[in-house]
Amino acid sequence: MDRMAAWGLPGMFILGLVSNVTLVLMIPYNLPFFALVLYADTLELIALGTVTGIGAGIGSTISYAVARTLVSRVHNLSDSELFRWTQRTIEEHPYTIPIFLFVVLGVPLPDFLVIVPLAMIHYPWQKMLIPMIIGKIFQNVVVAFMFRYAADLASRYVARNINFDVTAGLGLIFILVIAYQLERAQQNKLEAQAKAQKEVAVIN
Repeated sequence: MDRMAAWGLPGMFILGLVSNVTLVLMIPYNLPFFALVLYADTLELIALGTVTGIGAGIGSTISYAVARTLVSRVHNLSDSELFRWTQRTIEEHPYTIPIFLFVVLGVPLPDFLVIVPLAMIHYPWQKMLIPMIIGKIFQNVVVAFMFRYAADLASRYVARNINFDVTAGLGLIFILVIAYQLERAQQNKLEAQAKAQKEVAVIN
């Protein structure tokens, strides 16, 4: 990841892409992203968030395509309550789906909350690409400015004679984020398995 960050914008595009390809475990790119944010000016912050968001949006679209392929192999899927609810919602409010995609991907929520239901009804991935990219761009740009503001604010309250190692602090944050992602991925996997078993039981 450090090598990717050293590549600047192209490296962050690749990290954003790779980290969002899988639904089960998202690879956090926070450390290299924040490291670049610390030394960026306003235009560079916008460029960094935009490029990372584009990569993340494309990665989420790829993960949707994979989820759609896997879900298509499930038999009697149309009998599930989630399938019928999703299909009915889209039929009644078709123009709200892009807005919903933007909102979910524009905030730090798991992508599978919207990807899995839409994959069940084979929602066209072409209609998801733009809202996903815009949502991810919005999220990364906002996070970049928030982190930069927090870092600047913290530096004002730290005495100059104190050796404040920002890199060490970011390293600790990165480790905590990875641990959280692993724990959440395991929990999501268990919940998905339990839900799938429940759906099969209802169908049978």
